[in-house]
Amino acid sequence: MLDTVAPSPPVTREPAVPPPPSRWHPLTGGTAVWLFMCIEVITFGMFLLGHAWGWRGQAAVYREAQALLHVDSGVRGTVLLLVGSGLAYQAVLTNAAGRPRATAGWFAASAVAGLAFSVNKVLEYGSPELAGITLSTNDFWFSYIFITGLHLLHVLGGVGVLAYLSVQAARGVYGPDNALNVEAGAAYWHLVDVAWILVFPILYLMHP
Repeated sequence: MLDTVAPSPPVTREPAVPPPPSRWHPLTGGTAVWLFMCIEVITFGMFLLGHAWGWRGQAAVYREAQALLHVDSGVRGTVLLLVGSGLAYQAVLTNAAGRPRATAGWFAASAVAGLAFSVNKVLEYGSPELAGITLSTNDFWFSYIFITGLHLLHVLGGVGVLAYLSVQAARGVYGPDNALNVEAGAAYWHLVDVAWILVFPILYLMHP
């Protein structure tokens, strides 16, 4: 007589749980905005290298001109841009969490920081120490006005982008599944910050 073997119970497998999506991933905001940012950083870098090279042949002229700059104004601008970048980052996080009102508020606050930077810069341009100085005064002032003016245009453009994103977020346009423009706008604002972090020490502080 053959022994009967009881069938073994079926093996149950736990369903695979996909990992949660990461808030940040490589090339956040899309490839195009990162390509644009790389070009912009290279452009600012070339202008700043040209300015630094000018110290070699005109050290006395550059030193005299640099002494007229308002370092305290540059420090205030740096703080405002760093704060603005932090606010834009919070907007990205709240958008990923599905909180459109908070996203709109963070973007609006970041835009205000950008406006404050712009006002601070315009006041510096209008200070008595810089009265009568133009692009043709000498090579130092050409570099200073051109580079900081170009950066200020980027800031004003960024303020417009942040304001637009704030309005759209308040309307519920964005969310966790529609974050490309939100991330691209924040990435651009970080570019503005990085550019100034390069500009400030080279124009205001660097000397042989």
